[in-house]
Amino acid sequence: MKKSTKNYVVKKLKWPLGFFYFYSGNFVILSMPCVLIYLGTTNYEKDGAFLILTGFVFLIVLILRMEMERRFKELTLVKDYSTDEIGKLLQKNKWILSDQGDGILEFYTGSTLFSWGQKVTIVKVSKDKILINTLPNGRALFTFFKEILNYKIIKKILEE
Repeated sequence: MKKSTKNYVVKKLKWPLGFFYFYSGNFVILSMPCVLIYLGTTNYEKDGAFLILTGFVFLIVLILRMEMERRFKELTLVKDYSTDEIGKLLQKNKWILSDQGDGILEFYTGSTLFSWGQKVTIVKVSKDKILINTLPNGRALFTFFKEILNYKIIKKILEE
């Protein structure tokens, strides 16, 4: 992660649009409801109203979901952990450390039957505060609240 990206994340508590939209393929996913809305305006197969309504519902759900994925959650630490200590504690949870540096940790969680895993990014802001973000590894619309589960796992590990 570049220093400018880290500064943006610390200030706004979310990923910048450039990173999020261009590296995760969301602009392609957003075109699907737009196609439904377009087909509805042309009254395709005499289902115009249904297609427009379905397109708008999908568009709203996708935008809300993407905004949820951009957000970082704050966690106040009980102890003063270094970035290396946080990395070692979370690796004991069988998470794979993919990148580390300048107060930033990136992990990949294991895949399950319903998920290809998650990419967890941790940004250390100060000695007692970190920011946590979880993104699906791949383009999953439904993650079954894995981001909340990952946050609780990190909180539990760091409070012990």
